[in-house]
Amino acid sequence: MKEQREFMSETFHLLAQPITALRITVEMGLTKARNGTASHQTLEECLCLIDRLMQDLAIFREISSLDERPALHACDGRAALERCVEEMALVAQDRGIALHLSAEPANIQCDEPTLHRAVFVLLDEMIARAPSDGQIAICLRKCRDGFLLEFCPGIPPGQRQKLCRKLMQFAGGSSIRLVPGSTSMILRKCSYRQLPAISLIDKQVLTPPSPSPGNRAGRTIS
Repeated sequence: MKEQREFMSETFHLLAQPITALRITVEMGLTKARNGTASHQTLEECLCLIDRLMQDLAIFREISSLDERPALHACDGRAALERCVEEMALVAQDRGIALHLSAEPANIQCDEPTLHRAVFVLLDEMIARAPSDGQIAICLRKCRDGFLLEFCPGIPPGQRQKLCRKLMQFAGGSSIRLVPGSTSMILRKCSYRQLPAISLIDKQVLTPPSPSPGNRAGRTIS
């Protein structure tokens, strides 16, 4: 309950900043005599503040919606990361940024959709902040407690970092570290393989045929 109150208090405080800035911009535009160019610039500034407000609201809404931890399942960690990086490769390429993935074979225990969302938020923020011709490294390797997933250079403190932390927790991550220069977490090794469900046809194949009436035990064929 205390954590929820702190989150709500911080949310209202952070939302008040762009709202206040928007109000001041509008008031200045109304009080000063402006030509068409100046008025157009004021509207552009207001639009940027509204965009920032909407982005913050979207992040707060997503954080608050994460209230029940999903069940964890066996997952091919390397394949999951390859799909995430492939989806973001074109975005990075447009910015002149190179994505480097180094992943060992990893059978991990996680919620794959939540892991995918966490990686997407991380890479999206890192690409937006990276300089042109920059590089982003993603590494998945074995460690004592399972597999270490690390992103360099990581993301700075802020609402997106908080969202990433919560997504990582819900994805099954532990020992989460968000420090200058890197973002990392540990994913537990899965000691079993998830077998595919057997269809009705497969069950019929596996079931031995019933004996015919003439071959049942205790009956003589004349």
